Amino acid sequence: MLRRALAHLLLVLPALAPSLGAQGAPPSLREAVERFDAAQAQVQTLQCPFTLTLRRALLKTPSVTKGTLYLQGSDFVHFAFQPPEDLILHLTPKALISYSPEARAGELMKIGLIKNANRKFLGLGQRLSYLSEYFQIQLGESKDPAGTWLLAMTPRTLSMRKRMHALNLWVDKETWLPRQVQWVERSGDSWLVELGPLRINQALPAAVTGFKLPEGIPLKSDFSFFATRKK
Repeated sequence: MLRRALAHLLLVLPALAPSLGAQGAPPSLREAVERFDAAQAQVQTLQCPFTLTLRRALLKTPSVTKGTLYLQGSDFVHFAFQPPEDLILHLTPKALISYSPEARAGELMKIGLIKNANRKFLGLGQRLSYLSEYFQIQLGESKDPAGTWLLAMTPRTLSMRKRMHALNLWVDKETWLPRQVQWVERSGDSWLVELGPLRINQALPAAVTGFKLPEGIPLKSDFSFFATRKK
């Protein structure tokens, strides 16, 4: 459940790159999908600050963490969290690595998202036209954050409806830059990623593109990031 939640949340990030022009009047859903897909094809790398808010149905107080997000095509997405959080998350089409530099400990979880799909669709380059095969998409205006369009997605298949409730994307009306991405589980738990100013198609730090765990770091076959969040 958890690995699928995180992965689906990240799948759409590169598809929310800038469009070819500003959008005045409300676009049709077809136009929005075409803009997303055309823009995604132009994005090779992305870097931006992020705020991650985790709300659990059984807890009153959400967990909020910040850091910097790095993305390289369908190769990987890399979350470097700010102190006091001792954490790096590195997601590839095959696995999720959680690494705590100070604790010198790591966790590894293999990922399998959608069967019988091309490798690029298992990574971080999902097209909205492809996602529309699995989700029903509605386009509307959003008041929060102001000045955005909301693409609200609900799962089409019974198997997906058993796992999740919704996947929501917010884009800026004028620039079509990403503003927020949210995953909502059937349990009511939700993950909201708020993205800051984007740097598109610029060189990423070598420590990110060449990320590897130091030799001798023990790896657990688990992923406790969300499970260990404090109230």
